[in-house]
Amino acid sequence: MKNIFIGLFLFSILIIPTPAEIFHDLSLTDEEIIINSTLILKSNDKIDFWNLKINIPEDSEVIILKDEIGVIDYNLSNNEISFITNRKKANLRIVNLIFKKNLENEYGFKIAKISLFGFKNDSTIITAPNVSYLFIPDAEVEYGEIIKAKTQGGAILKIIFNGKKESEHYFTDSNLDLESLEKYCWVIEGLTGMKVPVKFGIVSLPDSEYNEILEDWSSGAFRDGLIFVRENLSENEKTATILHETTHGFNSFALDWDKTKTAWFDEGVACYVTSVMYRLLNKTKPELFGEEIRWREGMKIYTLKPNMEPRHLYLYYKQGKNWVSTWYPSKYPDKYQREFGYAYSELFIREFLKEDGSNLHKIYQELLKINKSVENEYVRNILILEIFGRELKPCYSTNPEEIENCARELNEMDFNIPKTEGSEINCKIEIPIIPEEEPESGFDILWEINKFFEFIWKLISGYF
Repeated sequence: MKNIFIGLFLFSILIIPTPAEIFHDLSLTDEEIIINSTLILKSNDKIDFWNLKINIPEDSEVIILKDEIGVIDYNLSNNEISFITNRKKANLRIVNLIFKKNLENEYGFKIAKISLFGFKNDSTIITAPNVSYLFIPDAEVEYGEIIKAKTQGGAILKIIFNGKKESEHYFTDSNLDLESLEKYCWVIEGLTGMKVPVKFGIVSLPDSEYNEILEDWSSGAFRDGLIFVRENLSENEKTATILHETTHGFNSFALDWDKTKTAWFDEGVACYVTSVMYRLLNKTKPELFGEEIRWREGMKIYTLKPNMEPRHLYLYYKQGKNWVSTWYPSKYPDKYQREFGYAYSELFIREFLKEDGSNLHKIYQELLKINKSVENEYVRNILILEIFGRELKPCYSTNPEEIENCARELNEMDFNIPKTEGSEINCKIEIPIIPEEEPESGFDILWEINKFFEFIWKLISGYF
């Protein structure tokens, strides 16, 4: 008799299911995000049931789990739902899971950051209402009245909305004048050639709170859709800082595949935007690897020291160093290395844009085409520098005088920003049609029963 049970077990596991599709439909209330998830399960052979385990976000509440037969019993442990579908021999099964999670309230905004399940290498489609900010890395996204996204496997998304004031590119709960900021967003769109279809939330914080949450040496920061800025900055400093951080927001779309912390490209472009803003606002910015700037106002003489001197760049090259290729600001608590990284990164972007202010357009077009996650810093740099077609060595020379002359030219260069609308980051996503399964006929059921008993009879005959 033991052989019979072994045979039955083998019979059940030899039928291998084929890929499945997941469809998540999101809706929002004032307090909750509701996820209506549909699993379209397919198999080459008809099988009795599916035994599945899926993860839902922490602190979620399951509303219902059912298939086309009826409600499904399940176990929930450590955010993992395990269940067996109701029995029905079929090639196609439809499972529906509805769950909800409370929205977070931060800085006057409603925020949801959730991980949605999916099957590796299989399609996952997400639909959501259009909100101020919605970001899904590693996904194709169509923006409109309904936002649609398509990816492979699971997805992590962040939603932010509910600011008291909104403009074309921003929303905030503070008293910031958003329209004064909007006057300068053309700089980023013209520089990158992109038009990002979301808005960024702005949070203005007093120094004590800012230093507690963020780096005490920074004036602003971009974190997952939110721009943080010190409220005690002057209006011009605040404007330049917010535009710098907005550039990071733009870059988050072009670099959503980059899972490293390496920042020379991101910071290089953002610092270049800051330099443009200083000229537009008629403010003086320190030179990069340059000289002191001195000027007189009435009876006073002012001196502005450079952000690094030519000798610093010369020594970096002479010693054969290359640490900026894996640099990011918070990696180095030492102020010298932090400031060197900023200056070096911007110098690289300036050198690339010196002849043509639209040169970054083709860079961003190629970055947006990368559709694989990259976690290795070396691989990441190869990908980006191949697009640039040059090494990460601005003003490279072993001659101190040549370095000094090159840096001088880049400090004195004109900032020619093409004033364009930018191209939308968008694509077309088709929402899957959930198939309707035909009920089994009486003949099909009898045929399956007959096949089962034939199998059992063969096992018994072989045993005797």
